[in-house]
Amino acid sequence: MSFDASALRPGAQRLERQTWIDLLKGIGITLVVLGHVSYNKLLVQTIFMFHMPLFFLLGGWLHNAGAPQLVYLKAKARSLLVPYLCFLVLLWPIELLMAFPDQAWSGAWMVDTLLKPMLLGGQMLTGVASVFWFVTCYFLTQQLMHFLLRRFSMTSCALICAAMLALAYVNAGTAQLLTLPWSANSVLFAAPLYLIGYLARAQRLRTLLPLYAGVALVGGLLNVFGVRNSMDIKALDYGVPLLTLVCAVACVALLAVLAQLLQTKLLGRALAMLGGASMTIMFLHQFVQLTMAKLFGITQALPRLVVALLACYLMHQLFKTTSLTARLLLGSSARPAPPVSGGVRW
Repeated sequence: MSFDASALRPGAQRLERQTWIDLLKGIGITLVVLGHVSYNKLLVQTIFMFHMPLFFLLGGWLHNAGAPQLVYLKAKARSLLVPYLCFLVLLWPIELLMAFPDQAWSGAWMVDTLLKPMLLGGQMLTGVASVFWFVTCYFLTQQLMHFLLRRFSMTSCALICAAMLALAYVNAGTAQLLTLPWSANSVLFAAPLYLIGYLARAQRLRTLLPLYAGVALVGGLLNVFGVRNSMDIKALDYGVPLLTLVCAVACVALLAVLAQLLQTKLLGRALAMLGGASMTIMFLHQFVQLTMAKLFGITQALPRLVVALLACYLMHQLFKTTSLTARLLLGSSARPAPPVSGGVRW
């Protein structure tokens, strides 16, 4: 089933795949892994200020609102939920074996500890599957925003997302009272980020570079001086209301400009390669780095970072070699078109 690209709404045009976008994803996924292996509290706090907002903002930037809702639902279910389910079936039993090596796998225990977390996801998934919350939250955010962008004016979408953001902060204060499956609570915060990314693509990012740098610097200095300017979207912890959000957007905008400047450099090309494998790295890096730490006693952050990135990248390339593994583990049976260089066409 297909749709006519000419039916796209104004402002919802398809953006070409560009090197700097993969490069930005590469920076983001590297920071995700670094945030999980580092023991430096200040570094981790600073990374957590913006590393997950980066992916929601970028998702909005790339969003194409032209597809009919059902077509979009099927496409994203194939590309996100199929790999999610496959990796979950593979890794969650391994997590339980590592966490409870002497546990007798009785029927009741399996239902409560094996099946229930796999069905509900979100905060119930820990260890090697702790990052899987992002996939379901991202999927739900995409579906909601696709619905809103196709049916409401931009003003109405902005008002709805503003109301969602207010509810997100309220929910953050009462998180123990309401936690939904698949990290659906976090959509309240993720959707406004997604809309900001969608709107930002109509702006020339480099014109406000000094502003991004200044806000990002202030955000980092707050952590240095003891003000926790950080967030954990999975845990419904969004930091200092609005302030951490603004700092996150500024940091991501700054990194986007940096990515555009680096896209022709060797470092940029290497990061773009990681960005192309970012979803596989997201799924597998915890398994790799935790195995290194728990089974082989490698506790240093640097080797765990390097090995996790390289091993996951190589596994991504391996998964691409057969249509079955590409379909089940990458969400696609066809290889994506190669990136094209250049800036965004406004």
